Amino acid sequence: MNIRNDFSIELRKQKHRYNFLIFVITILAEAMFLYGNYHGKAVTDQGWMLLLYNLPLMNTLFLPVVIAGFTSRLMDVEHKGNMLKSLYTFSTPERIFFTKYLYGALSILGLVIMLCLSFFMNAALLHLSTDIPVKYLCVFAVTTFISSMTLFTIHALISFFFANQAVSISVGILGAFSGLFSVFLPQSMLQKLYPWASYATSLLVGMDWNRETGETRLYLLEPDFAPTFFNLLWMLGILVLIIYLLKKATIEGKDSHAHRVRSTHITLHKCPAEFLKLKGSPAWIAFFITPVLAAVIGTLNYQANIDILTEGWYSLWSQHTLFICYFFMSVIIGIFVGCIWRVEHTGTNMNLLMTHQSPFQIVIGKYAVTCFITTLSMIWILALYLISGRIVHVDGTIPLELPRWILLGTIGIYAICAFQMFLALVIRNFVMPIIIGFIGGLSGVGFVSKGVPYFSPYSLFDLAMNQRELGSANTTQFLLVAMCFILGFLALSTCYLYHSDVRSHE
Repeated sequence: MNIRNDFSIELRKQKHRYNFLIFVITILAEAMFLYGNYHGKAVTDQGWMLLLYNLPLMNTLFLPVVIAGFTSRLMDVEHKGNMLKSLYTFSTPERIFFTKYLYGALSILGLVIMLCLSFFMNAALLHLSTDIPVKYLCVFAVTTFISSMTLFTIHALISFFFANQAVSISVGILGAFSGLFSVFLPQSMLQKLYPWASYATSLLVGMDWNRETGETRLYLLEPDFAPTFFNLLWMLGILVLIIYLLKKATIEGKDSHAHRVRSTHITLHKCPAEFLKLKGSPAWIAFFITPVLAAVIGTLNYQANIDILTEGWYSLWSQHTLFICYFFMSVIIGIFVGCIWRVEHTGTNMNLLMTHQSPFQIVIGKYAVTCFITTLSMIWILALYLISGRIVHVDGTIPLELPRWILLGTIGIYAICAFQMFLALVIRNFVMPIIIGFIGGLSGVGFVSKGVPYFSPYSLFDLAMNQRELGSANTTQFLLVAMCFILGFLALSTCYLYHSDVRSHE
C-alpha cells in the first residue's frame, strides 16, 4: 500500500465524524465574544488592529482545547475494540501514525485559513476597517499554523500512546489556562519557550491602558519569531520521540496486563455500581486538584493586585471563583460525566446494562455519583478559600453570605451536571460534550452581564458564586429555574434511553 491508499483509508475512517465542525464552532464562538464586547462601541478608529490584538489572545484560550479535542477524535478510532490489532496485520505503527499526522496537518491548515477568513467576517460584523497590510496577515497565518502544529504534535503523541483520551483533553485544558495566565506575567524568555503561550507571545499589536482615564491605545509591534523558532524545535524533538516510540510500539504488553488474573476469589461489593466503575479511574481526581490550582492562581492574583482589590475576604473570593466558575468547573464536570458514560458506550455494555436496570435507575445512579463528587469539590473549594485567606493574612471578617453562596452554587452545579449528563448520553463522542462545557462556562458570565442570568445552567452557577459582583440572586427564582433544569434534563435523559435503540457501534 502507498501513501495515497493509506490516506484514502484514513479519510474513510473520519467520514461522518464532522471533525471540521469543532473548528467552525470555535470560530463562531470567537466571533460571538467579539461581537458581544465591541458591537456598538466607538472602536472603528482602531480598525483591523483591534482584531489582530484580540484574535491571538482568544486563540490562546480556545485553540489548545480545540486541538486537543480534534486530536483525540482523530486517534480514538484506533483505541476502540481491537482496531490496532487488525491494523498491525497489514501496516506498521509508523504508517498508521503518520497517515493520521498528515490528515491532522491538512486539517490544521484548513483551520488557519478559516481563522484568516474570520478576520474579514468579524471586521464586517463590527464595521471595522479591513485595510490590513498583507505582511501582518501572512505573519499571523504562519505563526498561528506553527503554534497549532506544535500543539497538535504534542497531543498526537499523548492520544496515540494513551488509550484514555481524558489525559490529552486535560493537558489541553491546563495548557490553555496556563498559557492565558502567563500573558499577564512579566515578559520573559520562558513565555516564548512555552508552546501554549505562543499565540499570545507572537502578538503583532500591543496595547497601552491608562488606568486614570480608562482609555486604551493600540500600536503595531515588530514581528517576534522567537516563539515560532522554539515551537519548531519542540515539534522536531517530539517527532523524534514519536518515531522512537513507534519503533518500540507493541500491543502484547497491554493485552497480557489486561488479561492477568489477579485473584481467584470473587468479592461481592456493597458499594453502588457507579462508584465501582470509577475504581482506578483518575477522573474524580480533577475535582480536588483543579480547585487547588484555581486557589493558587486566585491568591497570587489577589496579592499582586492588593492595591486595587481592597475589600479583603470579598476580593479574595472574587479571585478564587474567577477561574473555577468561568473555566474549570464546567470542564471537569464534562470530563467526569464523559468518563462514566464512556463505559456504557464501549462495545455492548449498554445492552448488558439495560437488561437488568431501568433507564430511570441508570440515569439517577450516574447523576447521584456526579452530584456526590461535585458536592465534595464545593466543600473543598470552601476549605481552600479559608486556608488561603489565613495564609496571606487577609484583613476583615469572613463574609456572612458565604454559606448562601456555597449552597446556591452547589445547586447551580447540580443543574450543570444534569445538562452535561444529557449531552454525554446523546453525544457518544467523548470530546464534544467537554468542548460544549468549556464554551458554556465562558458564556455563563455573558448571559449574566446581559441581564439574563437564568438562561443557562452555567450562568446560574456564575450568579450564585459571584453575587457581590454580578448582583444578588433571587433565591426563589433561582431554585425554581435550577429545579426546572435538573428535572428537565434528567427526564430527557430517561426518555432518550426509553425510546432510543441500543447501539453497539463506535
